[in-house]
Order: sequence, then C-alpha cells, then structure tokens
Amino acid sequence: MDRLEMIVQGLILPGAGALLVGFLAALAKQYIERIKDERLRALLLALVKAAEQIYGPGQGEAKRDYVLQQARLRGLSAVKRADLEAAVWQMKRESVG
Repeated sequence: MDRLEMIVQGLILPGAGALLVGFLAALAKQYIERIKDERLRALLLALVKAAEQIYGPGQGEAKRDYVLQQARLRGLSAVKRADLEAAVWQMKRESVG
C-alpha cells in the first residue's frame, strides 16, 4: 500500500464519513421538527373547531381556555398564542372557501 492510499483510508474517508453523518443528522432533525410542527397545527385546528362547535359564536376566552386545557391533556403545556391564532385563522379561512 503506498502512502497516498494510507492517507485516503486513514484520513479522508473517515473525515468524509463524519461530514456525511453530520449532514444526515441535521437533515433528520429538521424533518422531525417539520413533522412536529405539522402535527401541532393539525391538533390545534381540530381543537379550535371543537371549541367553536361547543361554544358557538363569541365566547373567545372560554374557547381559548378549552383549547389550552385540551392541549395540556395531550402533553402540550406551552402552546404559543401565535400558533393558536393561526389555527383560528385557518378555521375561518376554511369556512369561507
């Protein structure tokens, strides 16, 4: 085995492998986060629709409390207000179109 082959096998291949593994790990993490975000949006939308069915028009505070309580029961202790408002907006958009 000549010197160049030893360098390639000893340094370059392991280094390239480590870079590839790092890239794939970052890609997998990004994909998992996207799935979590999609599931959160879908859950909040379903809870907002349920609150609308239960409480009807108005009573925004009661509906918000219901959604937050149901989210906590499902293990989501920190629902952002922006995520909740986005679910309300989505529901209204679906009911119009």
